[in-house]
Amino acid sequence: MNEILPVNSLVLSVCLIFSICFSGCMDAKNNTGEKKIKEGEKREQNILSNAYPKFEFTKEIHKFGTISQGEIVVHDFFFKNVGKKDLIITNIETSCGCAVAKWKKKPIKMGEESSISIEFDSKGRYGKQYKVITIFCNTLSGNKELKITAEVN
Repeated sequence: MNEILPVNSLVLSVCLIFSICFSGCMDAKNNTGEKKIKEGEKREQNILSNAYPKFEFTKEIHKFGTISQGEIVVHDFFFKNVGKKDLIITNIETSCGCAVAKWKKKPIKMGEESSISIEFDSKGRYGKQYKVITIFCNTLSGNKELKITAEVN
């Protein structure tokens, strides 16, 4: 009876070692599979993004600094279409009626530069102002956001 106990311990130990090794191999195999899927997704994303126009702005936020209440300030956001298709801006909305966007309503060819002009009217505004400008377009994401800030005294 005493001899059976060491044999059972030995068998149990061998099974335990085998299961640890086997699970480690499965983890390595799963990681390799996941890595291949992620690489495939990246390749697919690159292919997709190459089929669309793409903005490249010189800057995406403009700080007017301190301005007087009632003052109207203007900033031009310059960009280039670095995508593979013509860029079409269908609409631009601002987070408030105090900001108005103006842009050329024609397609921006690949490699072409253009601008979006934002006019901010501080009449009736006081303190810190933070406005979002949403550009609706034919890029992969379908929109782009720009921001302006000001401190109105």
